[in-house]
Amino acid sequence: MTAGAPSASQAPDLAGTIEAWRIWRVVAKDGEYRLCSALKPTVWPHDVELRAECLHPEPAFRWLRRRERHGAPNPKCECGIYAAGLEQIGLYLTPAPAEPALARVLGRVSLWGTVIECERGFRASHAYPASIYVPLDACGRNGDGCEEVAESLEAYGVPVELLRTRAASAPDLLARHV
Repeated sequence: MTAGAPSASQAPDLAGTIEAWRIWRVVAKDGEYRLCSALKPTVWPHDVELRAECLHPEPAFRWLRRRERHGAPNPKCECGIYAAGLEQIGLYLTPAPAEPALARVLGRVSLWGTVIECERGFRASHAYPASIYVPLDACGRNGDGCEEVAESLEAYGVPVELLRTRAASAPDLLARHV
């Protein structure tokens, strides 16, 4: 599925963006808090969209198996920016992680460019947060620092909301109110 501007030989399947949900780690970078991929070391910029690139490791012995470089996402790879339905992201909401992550937050994300529907949701070439939700226990058991994290994440220019529920209950709460 392709969103956005089509090539000369391709008609668009979709106009605009797809909104889905994802989990981010919050990390400290350059004196401020930033969103970071839950599974990869990718830090999301707050002034431009995130553009996907294939982070699949090269084989140890490249001469054994040459892998062609490709754009992300690619149907033959697992690369791309992941997002899913609200009911699926609950699997990734674990207690606040240890350093270097300060918190774990969730939110809606706008996906565009090349968007592939996959077994776990979507993989896209471009993304930017649409809204960010900071659960009560995002920053540890007692929630110390969650207000500071939420305030810093406002640099993304999207709504940031403190949730009065724990991360495990956040998807159910959001499903009823969003």
